[in-house]
Amino acid sequence: MARPHAPLPGCLGATFTTSEARAAGVSSRRLAGPDIERVVRGVYRRIDFGAGDASDLHPAERWRQLQFTKACAMLRALSHGQYFSHATAAVILGLPVPHRADNDIDAACSADRWVSRAPGVRSHRLAPGLVRVGIARGLPTASPADVWAMLGDELSLPDLVALGDAVIRRPRIPGTQRLERAPLATLADLEAVITAMRRRGNAALRQALPLLVTGSASAPESHLRLKLHEWGLPQPELDVDVYNAAGRLLGASELAYPQYKIALEYEGSHHRVHAAQWNRDIDKYHAYESAGWRAIRITGSLQYGRALVLRSRVESALRDRGWTPMTRDRSVTCTKPANSARY
Repeated sequence: MARPHAPLPGCLGATFTTSEARAAGVSSRRLAGPDIERVVRGVYRRIDFGAGDASDLHPAERWRQLQFTKACAMLRALSHGQYFSHATAAVILGLPVPHRADNDIDAACSADRWVSRAPGVRSHRLAPGLVRVGIARGLPTASPADVWAMLGDELSLPDLVALGDAVIRRPRIPGTQRLERAPLATLADLEAVITAMRRRGNAALRQALPLLVTGSASAPESHLRLKLHEWGLPQPELDVDVYNAAGRLLGASELAYPQYKIALEYEGSHHRVHAAQWNRDIDKYHAYESAGWRAIRITGSLQYGRALVLRSRVESALRDRGWTPMTRDRSVTCTKPANSARY
């Protein structure tokens, strides 16, 4: 039976360098233990095997958590002028991006500086002066608009639209026109990054730009909006306040057809696992029904695994409420479908 490793000294934090480990009396053999990961050369992080809830997380959420913790560790190895970019930057900024099969960290710097090529790091050399870098969650990170442009050559059209929607989103307090926060960037900012430099993803960025909206609250809702258009169904209004006949606010729906009193409600896993959210949903849908509204509840399994069933439900509900199909515009065709398993 293998001998258990001695606990790491308390003076070592969640991340530490080789020199800090040596000063604390930690040997090279101990650094190779299963509870320690080398992020890049000379930088390590603790692996917490006691995090019992980590195994219950969606794989995409585990990937996002790992990207952030590894970025925090790698911060200690970044040189002046280096910053996080691409998918890693999107994670740091809280933007929706499909998770990758690997856990490599995206790091970049201007063309006249050195870029780390250590194992586990995706190195990017970018033209100086064209990428705006700020601090997000304590980490040097490319700006939201630049991150969207960087991923133009990597993402499918639906995922690129979802990312752009999140960047320009104007989150509103229901029942008011007050914003919860300012948008991370504007549509003009995104247009500017396309014209600022030539890149392989510019054609995809130009295709996505006119499809972006400021009212989409999540990637699945952006994907659904594109699907509805592709199916020839009317485009829903976004971020709609629903009132009863007495003028009382019943709730806000991210996608809705007020003319037909139909709300499309995408329900992520938090709607199911959080009791308070579950109870609010029940009350909300009961109030909607009493006010003559019909709520079509949509899960990831339905939207991404049984799309034809979803299409039939939405179309049937619209027809029941008086909608009649017109000539269908198929100008938007998502040849590379988004995959909810990667979010």
